[in-house]
Amino acid sequence: MSQADTDGFTIPAIHAICEFAPEEIVCYGIGTLRSPVSQWQLALILLLNSQNAPIHAFDPVATEDDAHILCHFGITPIVDNEMGKRQATKRTLFYMPHCEQFLYENTVSANWSSMLLGHTMIVGNHFSRYQEAQAEFAQQSPHIKHMLPHTTVVEMPHESTLGLRHCPYAFSDMCIQHM
Repeated sequence: MSQADTDGFTIPAIHAICEFAPEEIVCYGIGTLRSPVSQWQLALILLLNSQNAPIHAFDPVATEDDAHILCHFGITPIVDNEMGKRQATKRTLFYMPHCEQFLYENTVSANWSSMLLGHTMIVGNHFSRYQEAQAEFAQQSPHIKHMLPHTTVVEMPHESTLGLRHCPYAFSDMCIQHM
């Protein structure tokens, strides 16, 4: 294993996801694959899928070409906009890089039971940053607010440590959150 694999990112992130052992991965919000940011985000989820779980993806800006590329990588495009409301009936990793706050709230709300939240892991924006930045956070995201104290967070590395000179914002402010 190289030094890069043992730095503060790879091992904790992969360990947390492997320990969770997702049976399904749902990607919301990776955008169109014409974007370098989206390409890096797609590459990361493919690398993190060490369990070879089925992957499903949706983004409202995705094109038919994007659907073909996703299928090439074994990812099933989600046809209808679920608005982030899919229930985690099995251990589900929701991969939601840079999604809007309401999508995170919808995902947490749709899984608002101890069984479903136990089946839910989210890779995406750090929920506590929303709370720190917004006075109206409790009104906009009541389920996330209630769940925050019970959430385990695995930090992702700061983008400056990743050396992505051509795409520096692909993973900014992302972390792994498990309820």
